[in-house]
Amino acid sequence: MKIILGYLFTFGWVFLMLGGTLGLKRACGLSDEASRKIVHVSVAFAWIPMVLCFGTSLHALVPPLAFVVLNAVSYRRNLFSAMERSDPGRRSLGTVYYAVSMAVMAFWSHLIPECLGCYGAGLFCMALGDGLAPVFGSIRRGNIRLFGGRTLYGSLCVFFVCFFVISVFCWLFALPLGVGQMALTALAAVLLELAGVRGFDNLTLPLGVFLLTFAFALRGELL
Repeated sequence: MKIILGYLFTFGWVFLMLGGTLGLKRACGLSDEASRKIVHVSVAFAWIPMVLCFGTSLHALVPPLAFVVLNAVSYRRNLFSAMERSDPGRRSLGTVYYAVSMAVMAFWSHLIPECLGCYGAGLFCMALGDGLAPVFGSIRRGNIRLFGGRTLYGSLCVFFVCFFVISVFCWLFALPLGVGQMALTALAAVLLELAGVRGFDNLTLPLGVFLLTFAFALRGELL
């Protein structure tokens, strides 16, 4: 029963967010970028019912893998218009990379259950850090344009949000990271987000945070 509830809550939440965002987009005239970011942030919270119901079992792999396929179809056919850009020249595989990164982290968490907290840190650093960066990046006064369309304020947002997210997951899962290690991981997240182009940061940022938090946690356990 718990497994069935996990699938119902996970897929139900994602489709509720997609449908609700599409309704807002049509009713309020949300831009493509605004609706994409709402989906980008909200979908990550499907991780909560997955963890509560599936833990680190292989069931946790099913929703991400399903959305790798569905998001690829959406990229080609505009299946989920709430998360797709209307301009063909600006479309990217970012939504597919998002699901791929979740699938990779879910798989490693199945193999090494101690990675579950690192999975959460990587996912929410991507969802919240990358998702909120454009809000601060749009501030013009005193802002500086960096490469790849990124801005100073946007990158600072990624750093502070990721530092907060990592510290929360270190507390929740008792990951033995020091403040300096959390700051280094947050800085790495900024650099990985800057390096990612055309949605590729949805792979580099979460997987980078995942690997670094796990490496630092493993080092802390061994010392």
